[in-house]
Amino acid sequence: MEPYITYRDFYSAEIGNPDIRPEYINSFEFNYKKNIDDHSVSATLFHRSRKDKIERLRVPFEAGVTLDSMANVGHDYATGLELSVQIQPVRIWHINLNGNIYHYKVENEFKLGEGDEKSTNYDITWNNGFDIGKFTRIQLDGNFVGPSVTTQGRTDSFWYVNLAIRQQLLKRKLTGTLAFRDVFNSARYKSDINTADLRSITRIRPKYPLVMLSLSYTFNNYKTKTARSRENHDLFEGTNH
Repeated sequence: MEPYITYRDFYSAEIGNPDIRPEYINSFEFNYKKNIDDHSVSATLFHRSRKDKIERLRVPFEAGVTLDSMANVGHDYATGLELSVQIQPVRIWHINLNGNIYHYKVENEFKLGEGDEKSTNYDITWNNGFDIGKFTRIQLDGNFVGPSVTTQGRTDSFWYVNLAIRQQLLKRKLTGTLAFRDVFNSARYKSDINTADLRSITRIRPKYPLVMLSLSYTFNNYKTKTARSRENHDLFEGTNH
């Protein structure tokens, strides 16, 4: 939010935008779910439109220096299909396979980009849960995110694998979770900005290894509500992929 220019290094600076407006999203979905014994299959047709999309913009500032800021860049639209399959091959193994494919379109208010601002986007998430004993659970998930257009260019595809181990103690009141992000050190972010007055290629490689330990204690029988959530792929600091 600060309207002051700050240098991150010799070649890049950034400035806040106190006049930025909130995003508004209209979402329409049609869902179908079929249960088959202990398994289930679901499909969702969706259309989402976002007004005043917030995205990071990069423009020339001085000789050899670029300036980054967050801005309302226009509107974007996503129309496609989401498929989800839940399978339990054996008692201790739970599989959740989720995939999205959709047509993505960016209406650029600033007209900074060149070329096509439409793309066919897709992503796949494969979650595996293993119940090792009564109070121990292991989760292994693989993620693949396809390429996409942005306001000023394109981003490349990337993939990564996460591993987590959860242990419950003291009659399930104490829960400890040890999580490993990007186990195979495969996550790579590449953004290619190509405008009339700027060509900028950004590559981000997350720190490795990334290990997190979390502890939680339940004082009563309170249960959190389960809600449908989407993987946000927040491995890359400073991006809003």
